[in-house]
Amino acid sequence: MLTRLRIKGFKNLREVDIRFGLFTCIAGANGVGKSNLFDAIMLLSDLSSMPVIKAFSKARGTNARTAEFPALFWRERDGSSSPIEFVAEMIVPREVVDDFDRKATPTATFLEYTLVLSLRGTNGTGVASDPIRIEREELRAKSSSAADKILEFPGGAELAKSKRFIFGPGSRTTPFIQTEGNGEEAVIRLYGEKGLDGRKNPGGRPLEVRASKTPQTVLSGVNLTSHPTALAVRREMQSWRLLQLEPTALRAPDQFSDESRLSETGQHLPNALFRLGNFGDVANQLSDLIPGVQTLEVHQDETRQQRTLSVTMSDRQKYSASSLSDGTLRFLALAVLANDPEATGIVCMEEPENGIHPLRIPEMLRLVRGLSDADLNMREFDEREGLRQVIINTHSPLVVAELPDDELLMAETVRFHGASFVNFKPFSGTWRSSSVASADVGTISRGELHAYLTGQSSSRTRGGRKLVRDHLPSPTSLDLFQATNRTE
Repeated sequence: MLTRLRIKGFKNLREVDIRFGLFTCIAGANGVGKSNLFDAIMLLSDLSSMPVIKAFSKARGTNARTAEFPALFWRERDGSSSPIEFVAEMIVPREVVDDFDRKATPTATFLEYTLVLSLRGTNGTGVASDPIRIEREELRAKSSSAADKILEFPGGAELAKSKRFIFGPGSRTTPFIQTEGNGEEAVIRLYGEKGLDGRKNPGGRPLEVRASKTPQTVLSGVNLTSHPTALAVRREMQSWRLLQLEPTALRAPDQFSDESRLSETGQHLPNALFRLGNFGDVANQLSDLIPGVQTLEVHQDETRQQRTLSVTMSDRQKYSASSLSDGTLRFLALAVLANDPEATGIVCMEEPENGIHPLRIPEMLRLVRGLSDADLNMREFDEREGLRQVIINTHSPLVVAELPDDELLMAETVRFHGASFVNFKPFSGTWRSSSVASADVGTISRGELHAYLTGQSSSRTRGGRKLVRDHLPSPTSLDLFQATNRTE
């Protein structure tokens, strides 16, 4: 679980410091920079699994070309590029499996990972054959005894007291990863915890790499139980996903040999549902969202070694995935994820309201929240093998109006010395607003919220023609939203 993320110098994220709960919604106008936050999270995730150049090539805005890498770095007034700095505070799994299927327990589960990267070339304008350099990489444990004061989100204090999720580092004071020196002389050290036999490390020499020469992060190369804490951080970051459900992928059949986990695009839906086996539970959840749904089935074609799914409606007609609407398929994919015990980690979703009728937005939000552990009690937490967290973004006032106030962050564009960057503001009086970081960015005012929910900043007429909302007694988007709730 990602509990806090500080970012400097990435796209228009000039300097942000965000604390996350188990469910967080980022709201704001199109183009303000909401997606850049997701891009930062996904870049961090990719950097835990692959070389730096490949990870940057996957980032939106580069088109997989090194010549576009400078676009990811914040530009100073003199044209130079600032380094990108990530500081991620997280809770990692209490048990980890290495690449040889061996289990191990990390020394600590509440940690802080720091990564600083810079752009090679004069003032950041040149394009080198190896354009990105790692300047600093560190991994340190945070005291579990102070976790209840740090984790202020609902349920955080109770979670902090559960030794099943947060423990360590005991008497250890040595970082797990540390950088010494600066520039070309900087050296990154990976300190061991256990020997290859799984016993406690008697104090061997740390692994050392020259920061300016390494093609990947030290964390991305950890694959053995000799470094269980670093490996747990890597596994946690690898579980961060940006869910971008595509109708073509959702409709596709599966081969028996295909993956049985739903992909980021929604591929492997038949195999995932077949693995779960609880067709009735998923169908019941789907019927709450789409009246008329009776049953779900996964059909197996032994000759073609292929699986497909179908939905039986109240008219007793079976409809294959190829004939279902995009909205129905999106609901089905979310219901499968909500029922999948293996779906742990972070799920990021952009504008989950897309393709959903306004009348169904409250049900859609309940389903999306169901992908997280936001509504679990302590007994249910203790039954979890891993934490589930959801971060969404939206520009819809209908979604914002349905949220608890402490789950909302409002994104806004700020201009300073001719530059534009994004700022994230919480509600006053919520747990997010009590942090030092929030004191610098401010809080959401009543006027801002009212304008966002009612759309009063928009023009009242179009060339003198009456708008649909003008037929309402008090013609605002908020009134329209309230009217749709009254019809349910």
